[in-house]
Amino acid sequence: MTYDRLDSSELRGTTQADYLIALDADLQVVAAHQALYEEPRFPVVELARSLRVWLADPSRGDFEFESMSFEEVGSIAFRQTRQGWVFGSIFASELPPMSLEWADVELCCRQLISRVEEDLAGLGINPGEVLRQ
Repeated sequence: MTYDRLDSSELRGTTQADYLIALDADLQVVAAHQALYEEPRFPVVELARSLRVWLADPSRGDFEFESMSFEEVGSIAFRQTRQGWVFGSIFASELPPMSLEWADVELCCRQLISRVEEDLAGLGINPGEVLRQ
């Protein structure tokens, strides 16, 4: 997962919720050098926080992103199958099933979280206050 053009133009306040929903970017999910999913103006900060919580849960099951920006749950999802972990999105039902090892899913999530932390710090925002509460 990667993103471009982090946009802070909608940021009006300084609460955690303001940062989670007002900072968005053009999200891409890429596997084997092929874009599987693209979503413009995606709440990547909120996604990073949700992924961080999910990764820290020792009893973690499937991940389905529940966002304050979407009515639907599952705009980003990682589901465990017998073959491994599968990426999905309710907005892209035609995605080819591609099994991933847990290590690849975890690395992908941690890289997104790390990039969001760096970008928040670059904007003068404390990432710990936004992602770790």
